[in-house]
Amino acid sequence: MMSELMVESNQLTKYFNSLLAVDKINLEIPKGKIYALLGPNGAGKTTTIRMLLGLLKPSSGSVMVNGKSVSDDPKSIRGEIGILPQFSAAYYDLTPMQNIHFILELNNISYDDVSASLAEYFRTLDISYELLNKPFSKLSGGEQRSISFIMAAITNKEFLILDEPTSGLDIARAKYIRSIIKYLVEQQGKTILLSSHIVSDLEELADYCGILKKGKLIFQGRKEEIIELYAPDTQDFEDAIVNAFGVKTTNSQTFMGGNK
Repeated sequence: MMSELMVESNQLTKYFNSLLAVDKINLEIPKGKIYALLGPNGAGKTTTIRMLLGLLKPSSGSVMVNGKSVSDDPKSIRGEIGILPQFSAAYYDLTPMQNIHFILELNNISYDDVSASLAEYFRTLDISYELLNKPFSKLSGGEQRSISFIMAAITNKEFLILDEPTSGLDIARAKYIRSIIKYLVEQQGKTILLSSHIVSDLEELADYCGILKKGKLIFQGRKEEIIELYAPDTQDFEDAIVNAFGVKTTNSQTFMGGNK
């Protein structure tokens, strides 16, 4: 029987010398959904994501991605994930189009097979032919972010990790990026792990949320549940996040209305 979870971790833990960065977390990210991983700075989000990618070895515990153990073959797992890092991974001395061709070649994708999708991305995000042929280093921060997002989305991966996808974008491009993310999930069935500090992104996009605090997973469940649990009086999503960040952690981990 195939798992309905794209990511499943069991007591995932990471120490850096004596510092406990991630403390026995049990992530459950359903397939075909957007899961927002939240937490204040230093909560363990980046460490967790690096373990999902096999870039860091857990001190203990395990993590599965699409039914496969990350520790067994981390390189293969990374090849199955589309990634938008917080800071651009593009080659700055190449043009955007050269970077796109490179990422397609790396993933054995023919340009002809995705040319229609690329044209739509370029049109929607106002990426001109002239811009596509400038050195990447000459682009504005928002233009670089848009191109980096396209490079992650065009890889046809079933699972995408998007770190701050609308950071530095103007209002229009941020709106269109959100609409593309929803399209990728609703129409193409992709699963997305989203990390963002922009509350409007989280409120509009997230189906599920996981909240890390001091390395512990203090909440995991549907977006509506976080509001009922942490902001029952105001019914405000931002209030819920702020309140959650300020709540003392326990060893309980709530998911889909149950306790783990």
